[in-house]
Amino acid sequence: MARTLDWMKEVDFVDLLEGDAKLIASQCGLDVLLRLWENLLGLNLYLSGRPIQEAQRRYIQKFYNGKNAKELAITLGVSDRFVYDVLKEGQKK
Repeated sequence: MARTLDWMKEVDFVDLLEGDAKLIASQCGLDVLLRLWENLLGLNLYLSGRPIQEAQRRYIQKFYNGKNAKELAITLGVSDRFVYDVLKEGQKK
């Protein structure tokens, strides 16, 4: 039977949070924190940004139309230099 921590919603526990738990609760919400505790308690997690960067590359390659490099940069939150570098890498392949 899977552990559930839904009962914690019935008591005030926010003042007990510290470290990563406090950060997760403030950035993602208490429901996300409870699900992480239920499913991943005790694990050290590291979330790499590499998949995001690779997805940005795919997005640029898919949606570049020859004129929209700056718009892509704004949409993705990257520099226009990054967009041009991705396009240049794509030409080499």
